[in-house]
Amino acid sequence: DEAAVLREMAARIDPADPVSTRMRTSLATRHLIRGDPKRALETLGAGPPAGEREAVERWYDTRGMALAHERDLAAVRANYAEWARAGGDPLELQARYALTLSIAGLSEPDASIVDRLGAALEQGDGRIDESLLEAVAIRRILSLVDADRQPEAIATYDRFRGRFELAGLTREELERSLIHDALERGAAGQLRGEARFELPDADPRYTLLLSPPPGEPVDAEFRPVERSAPSRVDVMRALDVAPLRWVYRDPAGRAIASGAANLDPGQRVSIAVARRDAQPVPRASLSQSPADGRRRVMLVLLDCGDWRLVQYLRARGELPVLEQLIARGHRAVLDSDPPLTAAALETLVWPERRGGESFVGLVHQIGVEVAGLASVGRNPFGALAWLLPEGDDLFSAIGSERYQAANLLFSHGGIQAGHHAVITGPHGERRTLAIATSARDLTNAERERWPGLATRAERDAVHLRSIAAELDTAREIARAGEIDFLALRVEALDILTHSHFANVTRTAQDDGDGFLYEVYRYIDSRLAEVYAALDADDVLIAMSDHGIRTAMEHSREAIFVAVGSGVPHGRASGSPDLRGVAAVVADLMRVPTSWPRTGIAPWAARAAAQLEAPGVGDRVDEPSEARARTSRAVSR
Repeated sequence: DEAAVLREMAARIDPADPVSTRMRTSLATRHLIRGDPKRALETLGAGPPAGEREAVERWYDTRGMALAHERDLAAVRANYAEWARAGGDPLELQARYALTLSIAGLSEPDASIVDRLGAALEQGDGRIDESLLEAVAIRRILSLVDADRQPEAIATYDRFRGRFELAGLTREELERSLIHDALERGAAGQLRGEARFELPDADPRYTLLLSPPPGEPVDAEFRPVERSAPSRVDVMRALDVAPLRWVYRDPAGRAIASGAANLDPGQRVSIAVARRDAQPVPRASLSQSPADGRRRVMLVLLDCGDWRLVQYLRARGELPVLEQLIARGHRAVLDSDPPLTAAALETLVWPERRGGESFVGLVHQIGVEVAGLASVGRNPFGALAWLLPEGDDLFSAIGSERYQAANLLFSHGGIQAGHHAVITGPHGERRTLAIATSARDLTNAERERWPGLATRAERDAVHLRSIAAELDTAREIARAGEIDFLALRVEALDILTHSHFANVTRTAQDDGDGFLYEVYRYIDSRLAEVYAALDADDVLIAMSDHGIRTAMEHSREAIFVAVGSGVPHGRASGSPDLRGVAAVVADLMRVPTSWPRTGIAPWAARAAAQLEAPGVGDRVDEPSEARARTSRAVSR
């Protein structure tokens, strides 16, 4: 238990040690990463801190962030006032205060966060540390976009782009956000642009494939287009929320070039396609052990997993596992409204909790959206939740009788998804699921296989370590065979997506190169391990809570792919509401509920009926041995 390890480390710190302040700050930062600001404050101690100036400043900064995540504005202000009395630079404190409020999603009654950041930017330019100034500039650009003030965001970007890296932002992304705003205001279908592709081959056996046009489902296949001339393709398209993506294939069907193009209204974008050496098409061999007459369901939720990115990499032939899962199973484009993790997980865990059917429900739903935007904030109207009709939660329903349901959805702050790392069942019993590690380095073999994951940026490496460990956990729980239902969220994919999405939407030939694309390829391969750990009676569900539109905005289209015993090949019609996923799980496990069925998988109950009632009485009678086997497997 990492939390216990952190507490033990904090207890070992000698207050007289000159580096004790730095130690406490490091441990408190880890608690913040875990979404536990209360424990972070306990670890920091009351102060005032001792030590070198840099350590003292980091201590105050960390405490301010923890207090902000605790939603205590008065305490945050007092912290910065104390820091000023301790000798903090007023302009630097102004900038850090604005950043803290922005990151925590904490607002003030007397000033907007956009104005706070703007004042810090103007007054601190040339007078505070450049890295701090860059962070303020990035947060202000994001805040302006969130406030639908795209022209000001673009102006701020233009002012600083020659001076700072502005990681995760590009002018194209900001312009796309401006176009999205126009489309949402009624210009859909009216704005059109042209792309001209100059091809390196006149041979018609070489084909150019394009992503589906606006109005078609986002999971539609890439389609070949006819040539306008022997070595040219001209395409006129209505503008979309996503760039036009293309893949150029040789006669053997191998991708030898690919990229993206952002179309401008009334303008022509020219793309000179350059041939690259065809790479070996990766293969995946999916196999499972024979059926044991018992159904298990493993749900892996890829936070911010996007259908458009999946389809682009599928068109390149680089997601062989998902390719087979889709070919064998059932898929859907889920409608996630609002497209926020907090709201999506709440409807997954409490499918009968509907926010828009009453005044109380509407206010509560608004609070969920605010909490989601704050990332780790709290629903300010959470106290109204007891007034909402919600019924059983997903894990209580599944674990009410003979089954065991494990929740690894990473609930924290504004992400309310039940009790994290808890097993419910059999017969409603609850106990903690001990996880061996929440992070691990990639192995040498993984680094060799996915060289694109090599990164010197710790901000990326820390999330890769989380993804690796989480998928290890899913595999080991599946191998242990004791948990009947697991829901696990790969939450770090959301952060990496927002950080790197701008790099994969530029008008350029990228040939599938890019850190985010490599993360998708890595996850694809790891899903094969989870699938192989199940047997022929089980069902694997890979889904997302929402997609991505720009580096600053989510999309409502979420992924759903199910494969396993009794799951027919096909696709759900339309865009069924994500709220219906809980009913799919319950139907597959033959747990009767009145939860809404939104058309995701009308076959789920029939698939469950093909199996006899699972003979798990021995596990119910011997829970201690079941726990021991699960604990041993996960610890491996």
